[in-house]
Amino acid sequence: MSPLPWISVAKYVEDAHSFKGRVERADCLDLAFSNHAPDEVVDALDALGSRIFPTVAAAKEFLVAQKQVTQ
Repeated sequence: MSPLPWISVAKYVEDAHSFKGRVERADCLDLAFSNHAPDEVVDALDALGSRIFPTVAAAKEFLVAQKQVTQ
């Protein structure tokens, strides 16, 4: 699967961060499912795994490194 543009997942990551001040996979996936996001977006967010990210930038950096999203 090719990496998605960051903009495809950014809203879910940013919204999840705004709720708790951190980014967690479960929050991102809940938002994606409730918005009927495409499977590719869900798969990219799922790559966050059990990690907790203190910032949106940290989550983005991880997803880029995992080749789930592009800059």
